[in-house]
Amino acid sequence: MIDPTEPFVPPPPPPPPPKGPWNRFKAHILHPELSPEQLAWSFCLGFSIAWNPLLGLHTGMVFLFCLIFRRLHRPLMIMAMLINNPWTVVPIATASTWVGNAVRGRFTSANLAKVHWHEIGWRSFLTWDGFEAMTHMLRPILKSYLLGGTICTLLALPVGYFFMLWLAKRLRRIHWPHLHGHPCAPPDVPPGG
Repeated sequence: MIDPTEPFVPPPPPPPPPKGPWNRFKAHILHPELSPEQLAWSFCLGFSIAWNPLLGLHTGMVFLFCLIFRRLHRPLMIMAMLINNPWTVVPIATASTWVGNAVRGRFTSANLAKVHWHEIGWRSFLTWDGFEAMTHMLRPILKSYLLGGTICTLLALPVGYFFMLWLAKRLRRIHWPHLHGHPCAPPDVPPGG
């Protein structure tokens, strides 16, 4: 029961939202309801989708994974998928093609002179004739791109998982006491660990 003679002491105000992209990213990683393993799976699935060679399907794939795996951190998965964006799509596609050529043993024989990049436009995607012409023109690198993209997608799973697992555990060990106001370690970190 509350004693009416004691003065009311309001609870402390909530902390302001973090400022800056790195601090906001840390706030997502330090999510108190999810384990570091769940965060690592969220990041590695998004990072793997970013390397997927099927351009245009990345967002749909993330939403599908969000529906299938309900206990994953959706914003972190979307942030990891957005590693592939208009500024990074060319380096990611180039790396995928390079890996595909290396696996196929055609590393030095890839001839991109036959590809007329200036002819690829919006009609290449909207008309069947334009799509066939673009596919025929990209045929020298298409198999290498799809193979290399698939290999990079599969390699991104363990790389993304172990990187985010390491980062989540490290950030929780460093920042957990400051964010939650008590000196004990988070529940998933053993004492002395």
